[in-house]
Amino acid sequence: MRESLKRVEIVRHRRAVISIAQQGKRIVSPLFTLKYLKTETHNPARRIAFHLSSKIHGAVIRNLLKRRLREIYRRNKEWLPAGYDYIVQVRPGAENLSYEALKQEIRKLFWGVSACSQDSSCS
Repeated sequence: MRESLKRVEIVRHRRAVISIAQQGKRIVSPLFTLKYLKTETHNPARRIAFHLSSKIHGAVIRNLLKRRLREIYRRNKEWLPAGYDYIVQVRPGAENLSYEALKQEIRKLFWGVSACSQDSSCS
């Protein structure tokens, strides 16, 4: 059974990324920024993209971190409301976290979206 993310679950187009970055709401933590925007179509799916700073030195480290983040998202999609597009920006320092610590930080970030989607006071 194939368990990877489907193509429809990934924000792929530059125009969509720019739109989310400019118009979306955001939640900030010390190591991550999550930007999200309600999809224009009434598609119940959620799409996500990960952006890692080049200040995280070493392609091997960035790729490992990206794989871990995708896996955390894949296993815990229900943490995010459907019908939104998301961009997770990763700052330097996140590469030092273990898988479990990374999972806890992402959970806090994703739960912030659930609270904000029900409340319009988030930026």
